[in-house]
This record gives sequence, structure tokens and C-alpha cells, in this order.
Amino acid sequence: MGLEAHKISGVKVLNIAEENGEAIEKMVNKAIAEIQSQNIQILEIQTTGDNLILILGGQKP
Repeated sequence: MGLEAHKISGVKVLNIAEENGEAIEKMVNKAIAEIQSQNIQILEIQTTGDNLILILGGQKP
């Protein structure tokens, strides 16, 4: 997805190094729930070897 047409309002970085799959799943689900409760869009999810990066947009209409 291209981000050119979107306004990025922030990022959330989750450190997933040294975590097992179940712990990562819980961490990501909690972060998504928190973001959705604030009515903020998640525009994209990116990963590195140690981090999961959520690119956040503006408020949902």
C-alpha cells in the first residue's frame, strides 16, 4: 500500500526480540486494540529483525 495519499500521524514500535510467537501475538493484539480504541487508523505494518512497526494515520471517519 502506498502511503503517499495518507497523512501519517505517528508510529508505534514493538520490540519483538527474544519473544516467542505467543508473546508477540499477545503484544500485537494489545497494541492493535489500544490503537483501535483511540479510533486511529493503522496504515501499514512493517517488520525488522527485532521490531514490528505500526504506521499510524489520522482518526477514522
